[in-house]
Amino acid sequence: MALNNPGVLEQCIDGCEAFDASSDSEWQVTVRAAVGPVKARFRGTLSVQDRVPLQGYRLRGQGEGGIAGFGEMTAAVTLEDAGPDTLLVYVAEASVGGKLAQIGSRLVGSVGARMADRFFTRFNEVLSQDMDVTRSTQTPVPSVGSGGVTGVTQATPADVDANVVLTINGIPVRRQLDDRTLLVELLRRELGLTGTHVGCDTSQCGACTVRLDGVAVKSCTVLAVQASGGEVVSIEGLAGQAHMHPLQKAFMQCHGLQCGFCTPGMIMASDGLLRSGQRIDHASICTALEGNICRCTGYINIIRAVEHAATELGLPVEATPHGRTEP
Repeated sequence: MALNNPGVLEQCIDGCEAFDASSDSEWQVTVRAAVGPVKARFRGTLSVQDRVPLQGYRLRGQGEGGIAGFGEMTAAVTLEDAGPDTLLVYVAEASVGGKLAQIGSRLVGSVGARMADRFFTRFNEVLSQDMDVTRSTQTPVPSVGSGGVTGVTQATPADVDANVVLTINGIPVRRQLDDRTLLVELLRRELGLTGTHVGCDTSQCGACTVRLDGVAVKSCTVLAVQASGGEVVSIEGLAGQAHMHPLQKAFMQCHGLQCGFCTPGMIMASDGLLRSGQRIDHASICTALEGNICRCTGYINIIRAVEHAATELGLPVEATPHGRTEP
């Protein structure tokens, strides 16, 4: 039975580094994964419970806990007749604690939903396509989280039309994605554009800001399907390969960054202001950046950097009044 085949189960777990049997229905698993800014190895057990032949079972994963926190996830799986095929229906629930719980319920829940979807999609592919089930180590992919998700999975035909079609940094992109996929997840996980950062999951920090159809938006608040048909520019596409954008140069020259985590979002939000046609002065810069948080610089040099970049671009700038330093 596939559920007892370690080779099948190991292939279905993203980032699986170790998979060792404790019994015929329980395995010790090590997964290297990331949830937002937390990246770590997670160790725990995977077990198959409440099996009813040809009807369903319960799949349970439980982490051992550690510096990154702990998690537990169960998936109730039902097998249903669908004509000549068998439909696999699952309902997954998860909970986390420690640092993982501090990241933000929406991001963690979204990653948890993705983990369940990928596991069962892969499981269905293994069964449907009679794939090689020899054990192998997969490339780590973000795959740990919490939340609840109900899903139905079947193998996706190769000719299915993409539900997300957009232009990113001048390059056409087509993807078939879960409708819950956030734009920031498409950029970071699907396309590897990791300059767009995830810092809060509450739309407060602005580290994920990108340009969508000419307007600065927080990509953690936009679904990828909502952006379909649009044009996205991330920090990687702001300037050409051989040079920096004036904003990037100004942040460097004016010491507008320290740790740099907030910088891509700050620059993209500033770019939105400079492209808007608004008057560039202290007040408009503060307004444009009020949704972006920096924990290092105190904002003074960031404001100076935006003023400097505007001057370099030939935009009229009303200088900050002498002695005024507060953002």
